Amino acid sequence: MRCVYMIACLAGLLLLCAWAGPAAADGNFSQRPGFAEYFAANPPAGAAGPADRALARRHAPRFHLPAGHEGPIDFYRDYIAHGYLVTGDGVRIDGPTAGDLNRYREDARAEFTHVPGGAAPRPVVYATVERTGLWAPGEADRPAGEFTVLTYHLVFRVSGLPAGLSPLAAVPLRLVADLDDWHQLDHYTAAFVVLAADGRPVALTLQQHNYLRTYLVGESVKPGPDGRFEVDVAIRSNELYPHVPGRTARRAVRFLDHDARAFMMGFGARPMMSADDITDPDRTVDYELAFLPGSDAFYSFQGFLGERRSLPGRDGPPGARYNTLPELKPLPAQILGGYWREGNEGDWARYRNSRENGAGPAGFARAQAAVFHRNLGCLRRERKGCALE
Repeated sequence: MRCVYMIACLAGLLLLCAWAGPAAADGNFSQRPGFAEYFAANPPAGAAGPADRALARRHAPRFHLPAGHEGPIDFYRDYIAHGYLVTGDGVRIDGPTAGDLNRYREDARAEFTHVPGGAAPRPVVYATVERTGLWAPGEADRPAGEFTVLTYHLVFRVSGLPAGLSPLAAVPLRLVADLDDWHQLDHYTAAFVVLAADGRPVALTLQQHNYLRTYLVGESVKPGPDGRFEVDVAIRSNELYPHVPGRTARRAVRFLDHDARAFMMGFGARPMMSADDITDPDRTVDYELAFLPGSDAFYSFQGFLGERRSLPGRDGPPGARYNTLPELKPLPAQILGGYWREGNEGDWARYRNSRENGAGPAGFARAQAAVFHRNLGCLRRERKGCALE
């Protein structure tokens, strides 16, 4: 029995390291080389105007929550107002306001700690509206048409580990951490609704852990008659998946390294350290849409927006725009790089070629441009005279 317990502890600690990643240094992910240059060249837009707000409301997804889930909250009213901010110079601000947080949004050493309390939360989702061309096949710098991307960020008080953790890993992990409260604040949970020039939804991109997945309308998702997608929130981890009624296991990894990508794409064994997300929709949530400028601390805060904790990977995150690698920040890279289908040999071959050619994190996105646009065109023609690749 003791041997089994020791093995379980070892498995749990290994999984902890696999999911958490390296411990944070004095700074955090916002200080990764490349971000400063990208945001200097691509300054954040202001808040959406009246027409774009109406468009975002028209296509706002329906989010399905599992039973007992608190749901999305108001970032400033329900989260930031309850806690304290310590600046890089050691100044403590209790119950900080939006103004306080924005005043220190470029302080990479600033740390906010949330202290739960107050009134019942108000469900809010934060929306932005952007226009972009999606890279033309073979010409990464040339746009292929104009698309409107409506992005919806949900805010959750805490993020937990995937509900599909095996008991062998979960039992010892519970001895050192709260699996439901792995780290404070989860605001990378985002749904990107992609509209064609005629205003019709053509794709849905969802942030899942440290990667994104893109689903084409007519191939793997479809909006309702009113143009709104149905999206499930995973138990404990809050990750977003296309809606499926009933309890469903979803393949998940923390980072898409080579072995993890092979598993996710259906061409490799399950990594020893992985755990499925579980969705089990119980109810939809009524929420308000809020529109903040891209420069707001919600998006741009460089410090820690949650308590700093001793175990690796449990520190609070920076602002919501630090959701992926700097090389993948352009919207075309996020949308095209997330377009891959489990078991699709063409996707797998393009990934392997981009990796072998040393094309970098955005290489696969560039390689997927051609098949994305071909399949999109075929689906727009309702597959008449064409077939999906």
